Amino acid sequence: MSRSDRLAAFAAQAGFEVCVDDGVLAALGVPCLVQDGSVIACRVETSCDGAGNPTKDENVGGNAIHGVRITLDTATNDGRVYHAEGQAIGNYLGGDNQTWSNISIKKGSQDSPEDDVSARELVYRYTKQLVGAVAAAGHTETAFLAKRGPFKIPNTFEARAAVGPMQDRIRGQRIAIIGLGGTGSYLLDLMAKTPVADIHLLDSDKMDWHNYMRAPGAPVCREIESQKKEPPLKVHYYQAKYASLRDGVHAHEVRIDDPDVFAEFISAHPVDFAFVCIDQDREGALPRQDVVYNSLSKANVPFIDSGASITLSDDQVTGAVTTSAYDGGSAEWKERIPNARVNGDAPGYR
Repeated sequence: MSRSDRLAAFAAQAGFEVCVDDGVLAALGVPCLVQDGSVIACRVETSCDGAGNPTKDENVGGNAIHGVRITLDTATNDGRVYHAEGQAIGNYLGGDNQTWSNISIKKGSQDSPEDDVSARELVYRYTKQLVGAVAAAGHTETAFLAKRGPFKIPNTFEARAAVGPMQDRIRGQRIAIIGLGGTGSYLLDLMAKTPVADIHLLDSDKMDWHNYMRAPGAPVCREIESQKKEPPLKVHYYQAKYASLRDGVHAHEVRIDDPDVFAEFISAHPVDFAFVCIDQDREGALPRQDVVYNSLSKANVPFIDSGASITLSDDQVTGAVTTSAYDGGSAEWKERIPNARVNGDAPGYR
């Protein structure tokens, strides 16, 4: 097995990720021990030069220092990583004594030192030390804070906030968000940070400038330029926004205006739950919300209908928040949600 394959195989086994950013190799979400004996996750970057700067792959070996930068996901009182016996790992080269340190571990024996021939070999050697220390201290895989799931960064919040049992209730579920306006986009922001496996985005509209102004986060220059030339679809915009955080966000240019449309979608993309976040439609013989609710009921998909609005009238600001939940196959929405065209301002709904 090549050194490259060896690192990739070890990463899969130990639950961390390997990436290359501007030529610098890094291992993300590597479990490690800190001074108090607890397990956290860290980032291991390729060898450092004398000033502590990351060295690109082509410069590893020869006279390069056999060092890496260790960046901890949680601050400690010294920023170091440790052996199971309680000694700090490696020769200390520098750090901030809180979240990162540059350390060096020579390869080979004292009498016969060897060179690291590649960045992948170097990172493989260090990650083995860190993961080995965790195992030697008697921790099992479930003790690691970095439960990866769909995330591309370590999910340290779950253990820190002790919400694992609650997260387990939705871990691996497939959800749909119908409508990506002011409510749907923020709902996506929240759900993207949970361990649901798949988030299907359904919307056929393009991003307008007002959408950027009420969306989570902020647009970057290239997105502003794209709006001037050709506005992107909402589903594609938000899929790209969250691609750096997690896998499993799927864009669908779908408008549900007929139960058969949703039935076709569900046959190809099964979901366990749906959130309905579409604008009220007061025009037409049959409000669009009713079509969506009926489609979900026929597909036996449980759902939450949710929305928010704000109105200025006679210098007074009024608002509305709506939310209601329904089991799969339930038709209770017909009685409990007054449709917008006929009775959208009914007490209890607003």
